[in-house]
Amino acid sequence: MTHPNIAILFDLDGTLIDSSADLAIAANEMLSRLNLPSVTDGEVEGWIGHGVTQLVDRCITRSFDQSAEPLLAKTGLAFFREAYLETGFTSTHLLPGARELLHSLAQAGYPIGLVTNKDQTPTAAVLKVMQLDETFDLVVCGDTLAVRKPDPEPLKHALASLGTTRGWMVGDSETDARSSRSAGLPFIAVKGGYGLPTEMHQLPGPPALILDSLSELLDDQGNPDEILGRPEAFSP
Repeated sequence: MTHPNIAILFDLDGTLIDSSADLAIAANEMLSRLNLPSVTDGEVEGWIGHGVTQLVDRCITRSFDQSAEPLLAKTGLAFFREAYLETGFTSTHLLPGARELLHSLAQAGYPIGLVTNKDQTPTAAVLKVMQLDETFDLVVCGDTLAVRKPDPEPLKHALASLGTTRGWMVGDSETDARSSRSAGLPFIAVKGGYGLPTEMHQLPGPPALILDSLSELLDDQGNPDEILGRPEAFSP
């Protein structure tokens, strides 16, 4: 049975891959070049998911509410982008069940989209290293449109480009949850990523499903769970 009209949209960092170690390496290389104190891997994890500009701001200011001085932020952004590509993504890895789920969805005929706040250049590079560069029917990055998640437009753009209005959003953060709800898509929350609140009731509406692992979306035969064929039953 194929599902050509039901798109499965995925976030990237914290949902399909664990990229925190390489992002922390790049952040600390940037901070070293700026003669600023280093940050921990845990701090960087808490700042992932809003795009590279905000990540750089938070590394420089150590604050969610403060912006770095414009010239410092611009210089830091250039340093970070260079340092991140130089990591070669050697410490980045796929999360459990990711490859199997993506393969199974493709075999079952689901259109698969990637909607990330990561910019196009590092997204393309990391997908190639992870051998996922031919996996997605569509990739929407943080600099593809004029807006990014939590704005709903990246998800709406993905659905329109895939030729459907039906689908799911799979992510690990409140940013994903807000974007999904605003776009009218049911949200599948993956625990263990970077941005979900400890208490799920803090999200803007309850997730349709809460997973410990992406493999939970596969049945005992390794096929996509039949629940994915019924997104309307869980629409916000």
